Amino acid sequence: MKQIKNDRLLQTIQDKKVLIAAHRGTWGGNIIQNTIGAYETSLLSGAHIIEVDVVQSTDGDFFAFHTGQEPGLLRIEKNLKEMTTAEIEACKFTNCTQEFVSEKINRLDDILEHFKNRCLINIDRSWWFWEDTIKLLKRHNMPDQIILKSAPEKELLQVLQNIGAELMYMPIIRREGQLETAKNYAVNLIGTEIIFNTEESPLVTNSFIDNLHNEGLLAWANAITLDDTTYLSAGHDDNTSILQNMDKGWGWIIDKGFDIIQTDWPLHLSQYIKNNYGKGEKI
Repeated sequence: MKQIKNDRLLQTIQDKKVLIAAHRGTWGGNIIQNTIGAYETSLLSGAHIIEVDVVQSTDGDFFAFHTGQEPGLLRIEKNLKEMTTAEIEACKFTNCTQEFVSEKINRLDDILEHFKNRCLINIDRSWWFWEDTIKLLKRHNMPDQIILKSAPEKELLQVLQNIGAELMYMPIIRREGQLETAKNYAVNLIGTEIIFNTEESPLVTNSFIDNLHNEGLLAWANAITLDDTTYLSAGHDDNTSILQNMDKGWGWIIDKGFDIIQTDWPLHLSQYIKNNYGKGEKI
């Protein structure tokens, strides 16, 4: 196995205490989600990690796009996974005012090279083409920047163990026992994303999170508000933080001991952390 390098992540955690992951970057106006512009905006807003959704064309090329968003962003009904590279490159984005713009769907290769040696990068929604994704990521030689996530399915973990064991990995868990599955494989396990829809979840007890930290693992909370009915962090989310009370939203997550918070509002979260948890002081 190649030498595993997690120095960038560990140093960033040590410096910042709580890391901010920008969900699809930060977009608005004429800047489109999952593009270099959105990721640049998120870094300007205080994010430490950019989240990149991935899709593969029928020709085998990779692009940054969250499938299912085609009707709203491209005004087409076809799923990008069913399209050729030429068809994907011919698509036009619409911006926040529903106007077509010149921005094209970004290639994953271009995004990786643009942010090489600059920030941590979470590659998401790539598990449908796990083997090809890992091969592409390894070609860019960025193991200290890439964080892979997936459900801890045995087939995926076996592929990761076989060809990408040096890449940083976080399983997405929703119930007890799932993390143990990932521990059975020789992968670079750095922590876990915890999805919980109630405060009573055994995954957010003090003992569970303390045990993670005692094992040298990080806890990632997903504070994004997808819609009015989906709960990824028991309501301690972006909407609660911005529209009601930040202590009740992001503050609750931080006080629980989470190390990483994914958000659609990195600037607001960054300011909240700075104003309420000190400048570089231990939380």
